[in-house]
Amino acid sequence: MQNNNHPEARRGMVKFVLTIFFIAIVIAGIYLLGFTPGEA
Repeated sequence: MQNNNHPEARRGMVKFVLTIFFIAIVIAGIYLLGFTPGEA
């Protein structure tokens, strides 16, 4: 049971990190598009 649980936890961790990374990029993109110094 433990041997089967370790890869699953690792895969979930990778998916979690990628999701956070993707959200951060989206937020950064919206911020850069919406609050560019040139337009403000």
